[in-house]
Amino acid sequence: MNPTIQQWITDNARITGVLAFGLHGSDKSSFTFSCHPSFSAEALENAWRCVAETIPVLQLNRFPTARFRWVFKEVVLHCERRRDGMCLGIFAKNDAQLFDANELDRLLMEFHGL
Repeated sequence: MNPTIQQWITDNARITGVLAFGLHGSDKSSFTFSCHPSFSAEALENAWRCVAETIPVLQLNRFPTARFRWVFKEVVLHCERRRDGMCLGIFAKNDAQLFDANELDRLLMEFHGL
């Protein structure tokens, strides 16, 4: 996995409301990073593997995969795919007061620039 992106994730791990990150490369490599104790490494890797397996199914059924998200009661998983196939997942609080949409936009823009 790209060390520049891994460092970028580490640098952004303390953003209020961010719970975890996940990366999936076009070469099937993956990287996860937990920012909160409720996201164990094992659970996060399992969740991210499920996301990675879902992408081809969405594409096969002609659903857009450039940007998608799963909304749960307390958490939202924001996913963003670059043109090179790398996908970033940001697990964040599902509360506008705890996770700023402007921070999400900044993170996604920076991800495309890496």
